[in-house]
Amino acid sequence: MKEFLSRAGATFIVRNIDEDPGAFDDLARLGVMSIPFTLIGDYAIRGYDEKKLKEALAAHGAGRPGR
Repeated sequence: MKEFLSRAGATFIVRNIDEDPGAFDDLARLGVMSIPFTLIGDYAIRGYDEKKLKEALAAHGAGRPGR
C-alpha cells in the first residue's frame, strides 16, 4: 500500500495498530476490523484494491493515478 501511494505521488499518514492503540480505536469506530484500510476523503478502501485506490486518488486530485 505504501509503495503504491508513494509511486502515485500521494502524501499519506501511516498509523500502525500494533504501535498506536488510538489507531485501532479509530478503525473500530469506523466499523473496520481488517487491515490494510485506506481512507482517501470519503473513499473507504479495505484491503489492497488498486482500481479503487486509483479512483479515489483521481477524485481527490492526489498523485498521478494513471502511472
